[in-house]
Amino acid sequence: MTRSIMPVPCPECGEKQNHTPGDFDPDREPFGPVACMVCGHQFTSGEYKSALQQALREQEARRRPKPETSH
Repeated sequence: MTRSIMPVPCPECGEKQNHTPGDFDPDREPFGPVACMVCGHQFTSGEYKSALQQALREQEARRRPKPETSH
């Protein structure tokens, strides 16, 4: 089953332009391939999964309502 994934920053150059095959699943073994379209870095499973978890946390934080402040 193909999962919807999001771009993650490259550990080498920081760009979020990943190249993955159409049926990429980060939990599939063997892993990959995932490469940075900017610098060509080939992600390891650990690099990609760590960056993906961080990206998901950041996405969730953006979805939470911001607390109202009194003026």
